[in-house]
Amino acid sequence: MRFERIFDDLEGRFAHHEQQEMRAVSEDLARAERAQLTLADRLRGAGAQRLTLHVGVGLRVGGVVEEVGADWVALRDGGGARLSLVPLGAIVLVHGLPTRARPQEETLRSPLGLGSVLREIARDRSVVRLETTAGGLIGRIAAVGADTLDIQSLPTGESVVVPGSERLTVASASLLAVLPR
Repeated sequence: MRFERIFDDLEGRFAHHEQQEMRAVSEDLARAERAQLTLADRLRGAGAQRLTLHVGVGLRVGGVVEEVGADWVALRDGGGARLSLVPLGAIVLVHGLPTRARPQEETLRSPLGLGSVLREIARDRSVVRLETTAGGLIGRIAAVGADTLDIQSLPTGESVVVPGSERLTVASASLLAVLPR
């Protein structure tokens, strides 16, 4: 009888120890998996969740994730018609981002880089507001290079070139957001 209790006690301790070890291994695997996730993966996993991206000092861009590229994210505003483009490197803080993620292998990630998306906007001849580290500009993207983009400024907000407008070159590294006008 006494030996049975000793063996039962040993079996209980062994089972408890084994359970603790499994929990520790599981937590280590979860941490290792989490360490592999990028901001782009987390943004892809946001689904229909409304997010607010804090970009630069005092600039907030809100909406639902429409598409995520290698180095950019496109957000659609609440009305559904306006699309904002934000380089991932410009994002400082994200409000409303859920913990779930969707790695690029599990989704159709846009193969387009930021330059390609900017060229599409230039082809559309849309009037946009560029937010840069030096301030904002309103105009049409005229050309996109490897690390710069030219914008035909529209200082009065008109949709046609007016006196006082000029062609400016913006370093891509200073770009914080491309917002609809």
